[in-house]
This record gives sequence, C-alpha cells and structure tokens, in this order.
Amino acid sequence: MSDYNIDELIKTVFDIRDANWKPTDKIPLINKEIEQLKSDLKTYLNNSDYDVTGILKESKELCEESKRLTEDMRTCQQEIEEETMAEIVKSIENHDALVKELECINFAINIVFDVVQCGKYVKEFDDGRDAQSFTRAVEAVSDLIEFIENPADGFQHLGLYHNTKHAAQLILDSLLNDLSTEWSRLAHWSSKMCTKKTVVTIVLNLDDSMAVIDILSALNKSKKLQEKINLFSEFLMKEVLVPIMLFDCTVYAETDVLMTLTINHAKQNCKPPYDAVIANLRLLFHYLSNKLNIEFCRGNTLMAMIGKQISAEFKETLIKEVLIDTIPNNINELQTYGRITAEIEDFQHFLALVKIFPEDKFSILDYIDDIDILFASKSSQYHLETARNIMLKDLSVTMSIGVETIPEDDELSISNLMDDGAEEALKILDKTIPKSLFFFPRCMISKTAQELLDLVYVMMEQAVQCSDLVCKRLYYTTRLVFELYDAVVPYHHEKYLQTIPHYVALFHNNCMYLAHNLQTFGDKWLILMEGREVDYAISFVDLVQKLRDLGYKHMTAHMQQQRKQILDNIRSSDLNCIVVKDVLGENAEAAIRQCLRQLHLLRNVWIGVFPNNVFTRLMATLVNMFVDELIHRVCTVEDISAEMAQQLSDMYTLVMYKAPHLFQDAGDVQKHVKTWVKLQELIFVLGGSLKDIESHWGEGQGPLARHFRTDELRNLIKALFQNTQLRANLLAKIK
Repeated sequence: MSDYNIDELIKTVFDIRDANWKPTDKIPLINKEIEQLKSDLKTYLNNSDYDVTGILKESKELCEESKRLTEDMRTCQQEIEEETMAEIVKSIENHDALVKELECINFAINIVFDVVQCGKYVKEFDDGRDAQSFTRAVEAVSDLIEFIENPADGFQHLGLYHNTKHAAQLILDSLLNDLSTEWSRLAHWSSKMCTKKTVVTIVLNLDDSMAVIDILSALNKSKKLQEKINLFSEFLMKEVLVPIMLFDCTVYAETDVLMTLTINHAKQNCKPPYDAVIANLRLLFHYLSNKLNIEFCRGNTLMAMIGKQISAEFKETLIKEVLIDTIPNNINELQTYGRITAEIEDFQHFLALVKIFPEDKFSILDYIDDIDILFASKSSQYHLETARNIMLKDLSVTMSIGVETIPEDDELSISNLMDDGAEEALKILDKTIPKSLFFFPRCMISKTAQELLDLVYVMMEQAVQCSDLVCKRLYYTTRLVFELYDAVVPYHHEKYLQTIPHYVALFHNNCMYLAHNLQTFGDKWLILMEGREVDYAISFVDLVQKLRDLGYKHMTAHMQQQRKQILDNIRSSDLNCIVVKDVLGENAEAAIRQCLRQLHLLRNVWIGVFPNNVFTRLMATLVNMFVDELIHRVCTVEDISAEMAQQLSDMYTLVMYKAPHLFQDAGDVQKHVKTWVKLQELIFVLGGSLKDIESHWGEGQGPLARHFRTDELRNLIKALFQNTQLRANLLAKIK
C-alpha cells in the first residue's frame, strides 16, 4: 500500500478559503474517506506475503503459554522460599566450621614447615662443616638467619624459634671470626716507621686453590669481603701508592708472597722522577696482579674489586702529583714531550691489563687535552720561582753597566737611504725625545738585576713561539715578575736596606736599570710578534714609574736617615747651646769631624756605584743640609764671644777645607751646594771687623747682601760686636 498523504486529504476536505463551513457538512466526506481506506487496507492485506491470521493465532498461543510459565515460576519460588533456603542456611553454617578447621590445619602446617625448614638449614650447615666448606656453611647459616627473620604466625612464640635464632647468630659470628682469621693468614700487611725511612710489608698467600676460593666465596656470601677489600685498598692507597708518588722509594719482591716498600725520608720535598715512579708502580702492580687475579665468583676477581675501589683516586693523584710534573717549562722540551706521553700511554695499557683500570673508562692521558693551559701554568710557576730565587740573592755582588757619556747625534749615512719625509720625521723625533731615554749612565748594579732581566727576555722569547693562550699567560707572568720584585726584595733585604748605604745605592740603581729597560721592553715583544693578532695590550710602561718610585722611596728614606744622624751629631754637641756658653767644648769640633767622617764614608761607598751626576746630587744634598745647619746654629744666637767666634771660624774653616774632597771634582761643591758661598761669608764675618763687613755688604750689592737675609746679618752683627756707634751706623745701613 502506497503511503497515505494526510495533508492532501485535509486540503481536500477542509478548504481553508471557506470560512463558513459546518461539521455536519464534512462528516459524509470523512466517512467516505474512511470506507475507502478500509477497502484499501483489506486489498493490501489480501495481497500481502504474511499470514496475518496465522500470526494472530500463534500470538494467542504464546500468550497462553507465557501465563502457564508464570504460574510455574511462582510455584517454584514458593518452594525455594519454604524448603531450599533452610537447607542453604544450614550449609553456610557447615562451611564456616570447615573454614575455621582449615585455618587451624594451615597454621599448624606452616609452623611445622618452618620447623622442618630450619632443620634443613641446620643439616646443610652440618654437611658444609663436615665437608670443611666455609661457603656451604655460610650459605646455610645465612639462609637460616634470613629465613627465620620472616617466620610463620605463631612460630616466633615457640622456644625453638628463639633458640634457633640465637644459635644461628652465634654460629655465624664464629664462622665470620674463622673467616677473618683465614683472611689474615692469606693477606696481611704492616708499616714500620724509623728515623730516616718507613718500611711497608705486604704478604699475600693467595692462589687459585679450592681452599682459597672457598674462603673468598664465603667472605663474599657473608658480605664481609668488600670490607676486607676496602681496608686493603685504603692501606694500599695511603701507605703505598701515595708515598711511591711523593718520596724516594724502593719496591722489592722478597719472595713470591712477600713484597717490601722502603720509603726514604732523608730528602724532604724531593719528588722522584716520573719514570722512577712508573717503574715502582709496575713492580707493585705486577706483584698484586699475580696474587689477586683470582676468579672466585662469576668472573669477579680481587684485583678488579681493588681497582674499582681506588682507580678514581689513584688516577687523580697520579696525574696531580706525577704526570703534571712531567710537563716541561720551556718550549723546546714541550716539542719533544711526545716521548713521555708514549711511556705514559704504555703504562695505562699495563694498568688496564692488571685490572686496576677498567679498560674503557679511565685514561691517565686526559690531562694532555689541556696541555696548553698546563704548560702555561707550569712555565709561569717555574719562571716566578726562578725570579723569586734571583731576588733572594745577595745584592752586593755587582757588575758595571751603562755608558760613560751619552753619544752625540750624528746624521749617519742612513739619511741617504730615506726619503725626505722619513728623514724629517726622525729629526723631529730626535728633538722631542731626550737621548737619555735610550742610554743608561755608567754605574754599578747587582748581578741579580741583570739575571732577572735576562730571565724576562727568555720568557719573552719563549712566549712568542707558543700559542696565543700560552703567550698571553707568559705576558702576564712577566708583568707579575716585576710586581713580585716590588714585594720580595724590599722585604727580604729590609735589614740591609735600612743600615748599609752600599745596599741602598745598588737597590736604587737596580730599580732604575729595570725601569729603563721596561720602557722599550713592550716594543721588543711586539716586534717579535709581528703578524700575530692579540686581543690584549702589550706594554710595560705603566711599571716604569712604579719601579722608579720604589728606588726613590728607599733612597729617600736612607737620605733622611743620614740627615738625621748628621743633625743628631750637631744637636748633641755644644753647637746646640751656643747661647749659654762663652767657649765651646771639644765635643763641638768632634761633632763636626764626625759628620765629615760620615760624609766621607758615604763618598767612599757611593762613588763609582752611582752615576756621576746622581752621586754629585746626593752628596751635594747632604753637604748643603750639613752646612745649612752649621749656619743656622750661628745666625740664631744673640751673643757670641770673641773666643767662641774664633772657635767657630776655625771649625767652619775645617769644613771649607774638607768638604770639597767629598766630591769627584773639588769645584762641584761650589756649583751644587747652594749654601757654600754663604758659609764662606759667615767665616769672613766671624773673623772680620765692622769695616770689613761693611765693605762686603757693599750698600746692599756685595756678597753678604746676596747670601744673607737682612735680619740674619743684623742679628749676627749684634751677636758678635758690642753696642758702639760704629755698629749702630752699620746696622742703620743694613735695612
């Protein structure tokens, strides 16, 4: 039957455009349509493949059968509720009783099982003991203790449990004690310290016999072997390996089982050479390998266990204390360093062979990866130590250096080889830079100063041949040498620099000489590095003034000390109390003579040591101070007797006679001592008359007017001459 379109029916029956329809009008139409539909349905059912009548009949039968089954189920439910449930409740009660009975049986079975198992372990222990097998005995007792630690419920309440546990622990302790005794028999060592040496003895009775392997396996099973190996490894590292690396040692295999190590303490801080260390280590490890390469458990050996324990520390110590020292401190030896690395590599293969090193894990040649850094550090350390040793040497061992006179400029033939611009530039340079910059005056210096300078030149020559990293490090080390000079020399030679003029003079010259060379040292360095790019400034000019100031500082301090001695001599004599005396005592002349002797000693010490101009300047400074103090003693006195004036004149005349001999040229005293003429005029005033003084005053134009202040001269006249009209007239003229 085709689909029925209800929408079309509604549109046919009910016209939506007709608003005045009545239900009575539509009922016939609807009835007609219903009848038509019934006819269509009947026709459809008749033509259908399904037996509708049969289906309805079958459905009725199924419905009736369902009702019967429902009644049967209700009947069955009633029977279950009344009879079966009672039986089920009774069965549950029986089940609970059976479960409780089963639990009791299991509880008893578990306890019996634990008892039987303990008996089994005890029997295994007895069998192992009868077979004299430590391994079987230890295994049995260990298993018993392990088993008894987790007993079945109730077993721990039995007396058997406590007795078995206590007995098992006692047996294990006894076994461990026996094993410890056996181990001590197999391996023992000692160290005996004497006055000049220490003797270390190692005795190893180990071999691959069944008895030894049984002992090792038993120790391993009881977890005590690692403790024994740890103790031996610690002893081996601290008492044997480290001393071999640090001290002069003799390793000797007395027998197959006895090895002795003799550590000599006669030479302190004297490490043995690397090849001697390697030779001793080879002997030691060869002996240990022969005795300890015993396989006792799944490929494991005592040597491998020791290697695992000490390999990291041994490698680190070997590199730090031995192999690092093999790195050379100069470029020539560094270029042949491959021979040493080959020996070290061969030694590493030996260590892997004897199982001290895992073959694929450790390498004692790792330090070569940083060879430049290590070489730079080693070279720097060596040169600093060398420089410091030079600085500690005696300063009084001298040598002469410098030129007598600075050469005059000459045009040289080089001007013919240059163009006009270059020649003009050289002329300007010659006029701008003083010639003394390139020449050092003739003087004496300590040989140590020249040794130090030679050392830094060697450092420079090595640095420019090395990689940039090493070159930079050596450059800074070279600068550090001069920083070290500032710190070490004044401190180490402090006593001499404070008391001995010769030392002070040499130290001053040393500082000046080093500073002079540092002015051009940086340029020489750069010339040798031509063509290489550097990322740091190479210059030593900043150290020049620092070294000069160091020399000035000690020279000035010593000059102050000499000045103080001269002033103390004068001020401790009657020259310090002229105003209260009519006649000077003998100590006044003695003080002057003492000052002259002091200056004469300085002259003998300094002449030829200092450059001529420096000697003259220093001596003139002291003489000028001495003379100025003598003049001041007189010019500040209010009254001088005629006898004292004569004494002063005689003593000051002595100074006039002696002082010129303090200089290389007698004429230098007048050129460089500012108060010299003033002293001459003072002597003249002390022995002259008022008329003579007036003539020397010369209406303010004479020598007295040039060298004396007005107040000084007036005070001197008042002190020397009585108050007369002639004196008053002269004083009136001196204004």
